[in-house]
Amino acid sequence: MEQEQISALLEKFAGGNTLTEQEQQALSQYLSSLPDEQYRALMDGYEQVVLQAPVAPEPDRQLLAQVRERIAALETEPQPVVRWWRYAAAAAVLVGVLSAGWYFLDQRNKAADTAIEADQLARHDIAPGGNKAVLTLANGHTIVLDDAENGTIGQQGAVKVIKLNNGQLAYAGEDAAAAGKILYNTIVTPRGGQYQVVLPDGSKVWLNAASSLRFPVTFRNDSREVELNGEAYFEIASITAPSKGGGTHKRPFRVKTGDMAVDVLGTHFNIAGYSDEQTIKTTLTEGSVKLVKGNANTVIRPGDQGILSNNAQAFTVVPANVEEVLAWKNGYFFFDKADIQTVMRQVARWYDVEVAYEGTPTAREFVGTISRQEKLSKVLRLLELSHVHFRVEGRKIIVVS
Repeated sequence: MEQEQISALLEKFAGGNTLTEQEQQALSQYLSSLPDEQYRALMDGYEQVVLQAPVAPEPDRQLLAQVRERIAALETEPQPVVRWWRYAAAAAVLVGVLSAGWYFLDQRNKAADTAIEADQLARHDIAPGGNKAVLTLANGHTIVLDDAENGTIGQQGAVKVIKLNNGQLAYAGEDAAAAGKILYNTIVTPRGGQYQVVLPDGSKVWLNAASSLRFPVTFRNDSREVELNGEAYFEIASITAPSKGGGTHKRPFRVKTGDMAVDVLGTHFNIAGYSDEQTIKTTLTEGSVKLVKGNANTVIRPGDQGILSNNAQAFTVVPANVEEVLAWKNGYFFFDKADIQTVMRQVARWYDVEVAYEGTPTAREFVGTISRQEKLSKVLRLLELSHVHFRVEGRKIIVVS
């Protein structure tokens, strides 16, 4: 297809005119055939058309998925703002993201519409979170991990607590669980913090902000169990132990969170069980797990998400958006038709701020991603592209509807 024809299709779509099935197919094929640099140039030029578009077209989910994949593929180097933010306005109209949120801003009214003044942001800007956590040992002694030097930071029986050079926490020593009383440690990440732990059995746990994990210094031979509050991603080591009748068996691993549990043998999964959310969500990326609450249980497979709503007696299993679920672990926020309360709960945890609302919260939904390494001001500015405004008072963010 000629460049002139493609440009005409893009302008037609930006103007709110419906493309025929043949035109959509042609546009889709053209986009998929473009080399990276031509794709960038197309989006750069098309953005100017989008900013003057009179209306929002209907969603085209196929094109939306394609543009997401293409823009993600372009990011071979770290960017201050990740995924499709650079082309948010252009991609929005192109694939109908406007219907879900992050509506492009009319440049002529930008100065008048923006609620966050530059000097206010300069005074109140807040840095993103980082590796922060407090470890409480079995004897009650606490260690601020972000302040602790690398190396051995504690000793509990035959087990050493070690802070590694990469900031992780690890345990090393003899498996002394059979020797007597099992000792427990608790690691807590504050709002604005995250941390990675290598458990005594070699399992890895990434803790999101405002979360805690209670675990034994050494695991029993017949089982392994930890308690989670908040959100964490687990990579469970597959461990065998001698069986009473001879031979070996795999030691099960159980994560207790709220009034439910997740039983695993060796697998990778994410649990989000914050007390201020209405659900506990378990998302599986590898292996299989069984979700248990009372007499109710269900097994989920990779790509599934098991959901337990407040006061529910059974689980709901749905296909998971794994990229959205693991975005926090991979260093960015991911919103896919999220409401403003969901967005701001994540912002509050990561930047350790209080959020309040003036008026009725907007019903607009948000789509997009942004690096968790950005300062709060950039996050708020990007949110304001959907005509949601904010007032900053110290560490309090007021959402103005």
